[in-house]
Amino acid sequence: MRLGIFGGAFNPVHNGHINLAKSYLNSLNLDKLLIIPTANPPHRDATGLADSKSRLDMLSLAFDGVDKIEVSDIEFKRKEKSYTYETIKEIRKTYADAEIFLIIGADQFLSFDKWYRYEDLLKEVVLCTAAREENMRDAIKAYAKVLLGDKCNYFLADFRPVIVSSSQIREKLKAYENISQLVPEKVYEYIKDKELYIV
Repeated sequence: MRLGIFGGAFNPVHNGHINLAKSYLNSLNLDKLLIIPTANPPHRDATGLADSKSRLDMLSLAFDGVDKIEVSDIEFKRKEKSYTYETIKEIRKTYADAEIFLIIGADQFLSFDKWYRYEDLLKEVVLCTAAREENMRDAIKAYAKVLLGDKCNYFLADFRPVIVSSSQIREKLKAYENISQLVPEKVYEYIKDKELYIV
């Protein structure tokens, strides 16, 4: 089984996330893609993070009816900091024989050696990323050579991510600007109904 893992704060989920998920699903020929919102990310301040239920609800709305994509609450079930290594260990209990593809952003890829137990994590997953600009491709390839040595077991996507950021969306909402073109319609309606991110 080819299993993709796409984690993030998804605060909120937006069209860029959705396009990435679908692109990786196809280009990696995945049997399943798990979308995993982070509960308590160890590397960033959680201030401004919408509650777990809201983020899960928005993800469920965004990916409703999309074949082979499943939203998981696995990280919300743990009380401690959410380290990717611990999440992968937990996933292995259900998908013992799966080949796991860990999807991360280019910036995260280029600092992967700072991740908790990154060497152990590399034994469990194939790292996958996409370059925002063409000149990032060479940097990613060079870093992968150092990080992974001769094995170089990683995937560099041919497609470019749609550049939309959750922080931009939150700023627009605070300024009462329209974000309807940046998120799915159902997510937009949910944000308005719950009055998220406006304070």
